[in-house]
Order: sequence, then structure tokens, then C-alpha cells
Amino acid sequence: MGYMIRGKSVTLRGLELGDVEELLLYWNNKNFMNYSGRVVPYSKEEGEDWVRQTWVERKRGKGYSYAIEENLQCKYIGNAQLRIINTISKRADISVGIFNPNFRNKGLGSEALHLLIEYAFNTLNLQSIELKVFAHNKRAITCYEKLGFKMIGCRRKADFIEGHYIDDLMMDILKEEWKFSN
Repeated sequence: MGYMIRGKSVTLRGLELGDVEELLLYWNNKNFMNYSGRVVPYSKEEGEDWVRQTWVERKRGKGYSYAIEENLQCKYIGNAQLRIINTISKRADISVGIFNPNFRNKGLGSEALHLLIEYAFNTLNLQSIELKVFAHNKRAITCYEKLGFKMIGCRRKADFIEGHYIDDLMMDILKEEWKFSN
């Protein structure tokens, strides 16, 4: 499957240095930073270093980071990442973010997540995938539940955002659950 996974409405492709300017436009937006847990903006050099690091992780089989591109306009709208946590137990962490607000609430993040989960279970032969989500991110929680993720725990007051402590909710899905739900 290489560096590209094509879906009906989105394509997951390898990140490129040319994506950094668009990436930083959204990564350095205060509202998005609140949902990502970051408090310090990234510089162009840091963004480029991050993209290069995704290439190294892919080559080592440790992580698979993709740009999410909307198919009709061929526009870069977000990122999807799968990071291998444990190769023995075949476990990974997953995340997805639609940065461009013009493309939110259209099911594109759900489709990107679906494509990456399919890749994780069917190509990489993983056993389980987990994720962390802020308790106040109801839109994301609903998306994850629709895809079959189950709540497995809570790290209470784990993050400090805009003067408040926020819980981290932990969710996961097993390969056999994915087969039966999709």
C-alpha cells in the first residue's frame, strides 16, 4: 500500500516538507492548540523537523504519519497517525485531526480514521489500537464510539488547558471487534 491509502472522500499520503506552511497555519491556532494539548507554537524549522522525523519512524516501522487530503479539491486538511507502542503485543496508538475548519463535520476525519484502522489491522496485523481524548472533546468521542472504540479508563486532571485541569479518556478497539463491526 506504500505511502498512500485512498478512500472515497479522502486520501492518506505521506507528509511532505511542502505541507509545513499549511500545517503551521492550523497547528499554531489557539483553538486547535487547546484540543491538541500544546501550549507553545511551532516554528517552520520545528515543523520541518517533525515531518522528517515521521519519515524516519516509517522507515523503522515505528510510526505511520499521513497527511489527510480531501479528494475533490486535492487539499491537505489534517493528519492521521499510527504509532507502534509494543511490537510483541501488536499494539498501537492512533490519532486523527482535521485542522482546516472548513472540512470538519463532514465525516472526513471518520473516514481517515477508518482507513488507518483498516491498514493497522489488515496490513500491519496489529491486535489492538488505543487512543487518548480530552473529556471535553465530545465530537471526537462520538466519532470514536461509532467506529467501535470502547472506553477503558480515565486519567483524572491529566492536562492543564486555559487555566483548567481536564481529564484524559482512554479508549481502545481490538482486531476481532473491528472485524465484526465493519
